[in-house]
Amino acid sequence: MKVKHFLSALEHGRVHQAIRSAEKGTSGSIVLFISHRKVEDPLAAAHHEFSKLRLEAAKGDNCLLLFLAPKTQKFAVVGGAAHHEKVGQVWWDDLVALLTRHFKANHYTDGLVATIAQAGHALQTHFPASASDRTSERDIVEE
Repeated sequence: MKVKHFLSALEHGRVHQAIRSAEKGTSGSIVLFISHRKVEDPLAAAHHEFSKLRLEAAKGDNCLLLFLAPKTQKFAVVGGAAHHEKVGQVWWDDLVALLTRHFKANHYTDGLVATIAQAGHALQTHFPASASDRTSERDIVEE
């Protein structure tokens, strides 16, 4: 898929609102990263961006990064160690399966919104917000 087609089909406003809603009631954060480059190993690229964005330090290691590489039709979902410890591998596998089903049907925005909602529910359950928590300023990053 061409990046231009993906970006024009993606409803950024809905995705942004889904992230804001998912982050309410949690100390965690969700970031959508859209790469404009070809990516051979999306998991490695996602871990690199997770580190580069300093997400592990930003919110106490309870963040989630959705990494999309539309040029190579690949994606990955990664999170902090604290998040992984709470939800377990099956949860991550289910999250990837949910996004895969939507993407295969070309329902990009719906897939992201559903995935973000599921991630937000887990964050709210395992990492409830305190009075000092604020949502991330950078919820959608494109490079």
